[in-house]
Amino acid sequence: MIALLVLALSGCAGRVAPRVVELPVLPSGPIELRVAYVVNPRLPRMEAPELATLLASMAEAVRSHFALDVRFSPVEVVPIATLFDTIPARRRAAAMQGVFDFKSGGGDRQRLAQAFGRGFRQGGEPLEAMRAFAEPYSGPIAQAGFEVFGARMADLQLDGIGRWARRKAPDGAPAIDRQPFNEFLMWVALGYGEVPYELVLTNQLIASVEYGWPAVHAAVRGGYSNGLTTYNRRSRFGTMSVWSTYAFTADDDAMVQLRAGERYAPGEAAFLAGLSGAHELGHQLLHLTHPFGRSACLMHPVPLFAYRAWGERLSAPVCVLGSDPAMTPGAYRQFVY
Repeated sequence: MIALLVLALSGCAGRVAPRVVELPVLPSGPIELRVAYVVNPRLPRMEAPELATLLASMAEAVRSHFALDVRFSPVEVVPIATLFDTIPARRRAAAMQGVFDFKSGGGDRQRLAQAFGRGFRQGGEPLEAMRAFAEPYSGPIAQAGFEVFGARMADLQLDGIGRWARRKAPDGAPAIDRQPFNEFLMWVALGYGEVPYELVLTNQLIASVEYGWPAVHAAVRGGYSNGLTTYNRRSRFGTMSVWSTYAFTADDDAMVQLRAGERYAPGEAAFLAGLSGAHELGHQLLHLTHPFGRSACLMHPVPLFAYRAWGERLSAPVCVLGSDPAMTPGAYRQFVY
């Protein structure tokens, strides 16, 4: 998932023009990425052997699909509260102003629908391709404009967010609590703090609703974000990729149902997390977007959570760089800050 960070989140709307993160000039040799595993102690986590499998799988997928050689630093394990404490206070406040408060039921549905319509229009991805991606989960959507589509996706995301709000952590309490760790916009705000990494893995469940920043694949998952790529002032490439291991380690019946019956042993879970997480490095290193409808492409989002079935459809020779507008380096021009 790619994050369009508009000026409203910066807290300085109307005063300065946004700056665009340019497509990075990559080294001719190996690309070194600094890695953290950000841990919420209340949620299931991967241990060192699984993280090694994940990173090896990610590196192989990046090599096969993008012809890039990535190398990873030793993984630093960081408590989630410690990392979130680095977000500047005004960035935290601005992020929370963009949050639809499903936890207390205080959100404005009409404002959300309008924001989704604007967000999809500004995002630049083809409406018909997004509609075809969504309809297996949303039902038929009138072939109108972005506003109708945005309103339907807002309803779909709100209808599904309850499944995440009801999920339990191993301690029996809700997996999403009053902390803001689940909030997509707070992960975006991290880029203004002290995050000296290009890749942030986390066991955190990231599921939320925002006034804007819509993604059709997040909407069909009920607000769940597998990950995101967004601006980071301390990254070597101006952006960082965040990837959650939560949907791979959770193995309860409700999660397995969302995976269309797929169950994973720890090794396979780590392999699939790396394979699908390589998608985010396509956003970060090449500024690719989403070639909806081309299931052979690594950049085609996983619709729900059947990662094994998604991975079996991938074919690097069928989906080479430049074979689709979305697969052209520099296609995404909205990493702004």
